[in-house]
Formats: sequence, C-alpha cells, structure tokens
Amino acid sequence: MLTKAELDKLITNQKSLQSRVEAAEAKAKLAEEEKAALLATRGGSGGGGHGMGGSDEMRALRYFGKSHPAELLNVNVAAKQFKGVPDELKHLVLNFKQAIDIARFTAQLFHGDPLDFVSKDEKSDRLGKCGRILETDYGKHILAPAIKAFGSTVVGAGSEWVPTGVSTTFLEEYELKRVLEGRFDLVNMPTNPFDQPKLKNVTKARKATEGQTNFTGANFSTDKIRFSATKLEEFYPLPEELTEDSAPDFLGAARGEVVKAQERAAESAIINGDSDGSHQDSDTQAAGADVCEKVWDGLRKLALANSANGSTYDLGNAVIDKLKLSTLLSRMGKFGSNPDELMIVAGPVMYNQLRNITEVFTVEKFGPMAVVLKGALMAWAGIPIVNSEFFREDLNASGVYDGTTVDRTGIVIANTKRFYVGQRRPIRVKLMPDLPGSDRWLLASYRRVDFKGHVQGAVEKSVVYGYNGAK
Repeated sequence: MLTKAELDKLITNQKSLQSRVEAAEAKAKLAEEEKAALLATRGGSGGGGHGMGGSDEMRALRYFGKSHPAELLNVNVAAKQFKGVPDELKHLVLNFKQAIDIARFTAQLFHGDPLDFVSKDEKSDRLGKCGRILETDYGKHILAPAIKAFGSTVVGAGSEWVPTGVSTTFLEEYELKRVLEGRFDLVNMPTNPFDQPKLKNVTKARKATEGQTNFTGANFSTDKIRFSATKLEEFYPLPEELTEDSAPDFLGAARGEVVKAQERAAESAIINGDSDGSHQDSDTQAAGADVCEKVWDGLRKLALANSANGSTYDLGNAVIDKLKLSTLLSRMGKFGSNPDELMIVAGPVMYNQLRNITEVFTVEKFGPMAVVLKGALMAWAGIPIVNSEFFREDLNASGVYDGTTVDRTGIVIANTKRFYVGQRRPIRVKLMPDLPGSDRWLLASYRRVDFKGHVQGAVEKSVVYGYNGAK
C-alpha cells in the first residue's frame, strides 16, 4: 500500500503530466489552425485548376508547394519545413516515387532503356533517361493512373519523369524511416572533406568603467568539426528468371532491402563504430575492413575513450534502475540538463528493464505528446528512450565484446545537439549489369556519409555509457 507521501507525489506527477498533455493538445490545435490558414492563402481546395482540388494528390502538391507532380521527385519530405505535412501525404509522395523507380527499372531491364550511369566522378553520376517508362505493363497500369490522379496528362514517353541531373530523389523517403540517425542534425556537405566551424572557450563579459580604453580578458576562439564522408554500398543480385510480369513485386522488395541496408549500417555504426584500426569488439576487429562498424567512432567508443573524465559508469552486473540512470545523467554535467536535447539508447533487453521503472512513461500515457517522441515508445525524466536492435547485448564486464563473457549489456545517453550526420551524397538506388559473363543484374544502393561530434574531454561530456549491465 502506498504511503501518504508516495500518494501525494503520484497525484502531483499525474497533474503535471495532465498539464503537459493539455499544453500539447493546445499547440496541436494551433498548428492545425495555422495550417488551414496557410492552405486558404494558396487557393483553398480548388487549387491546381484540375477539378480535383480536394483529392489527396492535389493536397500533396499544395502542401509541398509544387505545381507539377514531376517536381515531387525532388522533394525532401523529411525536411524541417515540411514537419507539419500530414504523414499520409508524405507516404503518398513516397509511394509515387517508388512507382517511378520500379517503372524505370522495368523499362531498363526489359525494354532497352539506358542504364544508370555509374562513375567515380560524382559530378558525372546520372540516372538513366527512360523514354519507355510508361510503355511497360507496370507503367501503363500502375504509374500512368498515379500520374493522372495528380491531374496531369500522361504523354507517350516518360523521360520527363526521370531526373536527368544529379538526383536528390533517393534521400527523402528513407529519412522518414530513420530512428536513431534521424535524431541528429543533418549537415549537408558541399565538399569532401568539409569543415563545420564552431565556437570554443566561450567567455563572460567583464565590468567596465565609463570611458575605459584598456581592456583585459580573453575573447572566445573558434574550432571546426571536419567531416570526411565514407561511401556505403549494398547490392542485390536479380535472378536470371526475372520476367516483366514478376518484376514489379520483386523489384519493390529488392529496392526496399538495399535501402534498409543503408539504414541498418548507419544505426549500427553510430552505436558501435570504431575507426582507429583496432576495434573495441574483437569479432568486429576480425571481420573484413569493409564492415560498417569501422567507418567512424560511435557513441560507445567515444564514451569509452573519455572514461578518465567520467563518461562511463559500471552498472555492477545489475539491472537498470532510476538511481543508475540519474548517476549517468549527472556525469554529463551541463550537457545532460535539457531533456529536449537528450536521447537514451538501449538494446531490447535493457529496454524491457526500463519498462519496469515507475518513472518511465509509456507512449499511451503521453497522448498527443507521443508525436514528439517519434521513434521512441518510452521516456524517462522527459528523455526519449530509443530501442535499437544494434545495441550489443553480448558484451563483457568492460563493455566490449571479447568472445568469452557474453552476458552483459549497456545503455547510452547522448546529447543529440552535440553530434551531427554529415552527408555528401544521399541514398541512391541504381540498376546495373553484374560482372561480365554472369548474365545477371544488380540493384544497388549508394551513399556517402559521416558521423561526427564535438571532441569529448574533461569539459565536453555529451555522451555517457553505462556498461556491465545484467541481462
């Protein structure tokens, strides 16, 4: 039975949560009103002049500010300016892009349209220009109706539906699915390498007298974060028996798989990466030089490397509790003070342990606030908890894999505003022939990306690692 003090505390917490939910509902209502006003200024439901102003397709054009559906191919539906666009319209655009891709692949495989051009020179990297994209069975019965739904006339050739420049089409739909990677700010890299300036050694203003001309003290200084993008690639061999009739479903599945491979690689590397030549986990060290966990230093490695300054905490081969979480958070200093900037990352076992902590709120208790926690189902002290299957749970008492002790797990808390995903090239999907003589095709995905943050040290402790957790 609860004591009076515990009951009072529970009531207080419930009132606080209720007030937060009411505030979130009010904010959501205001956003809807602003959105309605914005649409009214763009011509209401009758925009476009096609007599289909109320359709989802016409709504998508208005929300994304486009006049022609071909322009949607270059829309980043995950960009911040489209945060208020309803998810169903985002998925409508994503499905439209997928239809374009599959029709393009089919035209290339079976109707002789030019293949995607792949070159080491990024500036000459182009997609094939498919003039028969609407002549295929899939193009006629799937893509053409989709184009008509947007109120556009379908012409005899479909080359206008395939970007002819360096495409940015293949980033947007994949960003929408990101969980861990999507919580960090994206830095688009105009060059490779790319230096992102930052301030350091910030100062406080000093007292001055009227007319004073001689000043003392130090000004702040500058530094930089250098991004150096690494190319990640994956491919799927298409079977020789593939026919035009079976191609659409199979190509859709294969296309999704090569994209998911990019997502998995980024997430695992953000957590488990170690690029110094001697990987922290012995099995990864023994793997090939091309494994994704060797492209950059991830959160576990960064915290372990800063352990002398308190960025790690031994959980004592015990399950997680609020005291251990509080200890981890306190070790971050000022970098752990704003819940809106923080993220807790755990594997499935640790994630389920967190569910047993009274102060952890599940998504149903947050109501409308769950939108803020996209990609997370729980939160502790206002900090979203992300469940990642790539957080290793076969570690030893030191928080690394050694192949001997494999029954420990861990947890990470990171300040997402102190780390960045640098992107030189977004995800692209291409069709190309396999090696000469193999009589096969390859569906491949490419991306050039980096993950960097502020240098960890005695002052900067923006990631902490709780290791030696019990399973």
